Amino acid sequence: MSSEIIESVFLTPIPSSYRKELGKNAYIDNIGMQRLEWVVCARSSSGAEGISIANRLMREGTVESTLAYLKSALLGREVEQLLEISEGVVTGAGPGMDRWYRRNGWMTILAFDLVGKVQGVSAIDLLGGPKHDSVPAYDTTLYFQDFLNPSRGAQQVADEAYQALTDGWRAVKLKIGRGGRWMLPEAGMERDIDVVLGVREAVGSDVKIYVDANFGYDNQFDLLDRFIKEVTPADIFWFEEMITHSVDGYKQMREILAKYGSGALLTCGEVDRDPISEIFQDLIDGGLIDGYQPDIVGHGYLGWMDIERQLAGTGVRTIPHNFGNGSFGTYASIIWGAASETYVSLEDERAIPCYLTALPEFIKGAYTLPTGPGLGVDIDYSGYAPHSKHENRITV
Repeated sequence: MSSEIIESVFLTPIPSSYRKELGKNAYIDNIGMQRLEWVVCARSSSGAEGISIANRLMREGTVESTLAYLKSALLGREVEQLLEISEGVVTGAGPGMDRWYRRNGWMTILAFDLVGKVQGVSAIDLLGGPKHDSVPAYDTTLYFQDFLNPSRGAQQVADEAYQALTDGWRAVKLKIGRGGRWMLPEAGMERDIDVVLGVREAVGSDVKIYVDANFGYDNQFDLLDRFIKEVTPADIFWFEEMITHSVDGYKQMREILAKYGSGALLTCGEVDRDPISEIFQDLIDGGLIDGYQPDIVGHGYLGWMDIERQLAGTGVRTIPHNFGNGSFGTYASIIWGAASETYVSLEDERAIPCYLTALPEFIKGAYTLPTGPGLGVDIDYSGYAPHSKHENRITV
């Protein structure tokens, strides 16, 4: 790799729009039509650009503090110092970079992108090469849509699931747990059942259905038992965060699944901020979960490399959380999904791209692999132009 330095970095807030209004989940009020991506771009002396988003850093910081962080971490640094590489594959953080990456894993995605573009190689190859020919994805936008259209109730969710099928999706995730906050517990459980069974009828038997309660069945094992009994005939692929993670609770869930003959996976872990923390390690060691879900952008590629090393031999699958990462998260997830042996499916918000070049082709519910260097994506400066007035740039 030629000796290049990072000559400029910019931080720009860009709205990420959904294709429809998203409703509530078990505890959070309506998501709405739009979120924000804090786009970070580091440009090297050859003009190569590495991209990521700093949403996690900006949740607790300010533009001023984030720019100061980026200046210390990236500005003037040699690109070849960002990552440690052996025989074309990344083995870890570059000299002095680990402390910058540890709590800001999203920076590692920028590093893979920039190093890949300078070297002219795909980030997939930097991760060890493709393990799959395409990356399956699921529509994660089926929140409590029934609350947005009360007169249609559960049918509203079924209609939107059918639209997802029409749009080419072959897997959908349904938010459940309505009795956690927004309805009385038993009425919420009954609506959850109506939603799941209605969606299965709408999409047919070939579409995978995942359900995610966001802990909405905490302290309600009698209702959870009834819910699982009623939806097991709908062939649920995974149950996600039905209750807050605990060894005793997951043992009970295993018993419920066995009682009703469900082959569904149990998944959790998106809330794990220090993976793999003790409680999740206990769940893994006890064979109590089948999929582990820390955020793909928040923990970044080096973080997930470490997670997968720890998961090796356990049988636990890789299912990174991605909601809240907007359009960028889809690109980042495709790269990781292509390179991961145990990857299951990409959580796709279906955000409308507005500042990045086109996604890879979407065929039969899966993304083809990008062909360009780095992440295989660039900033589309025609789409970026309307947002440039909010750009914050630092230079050498």
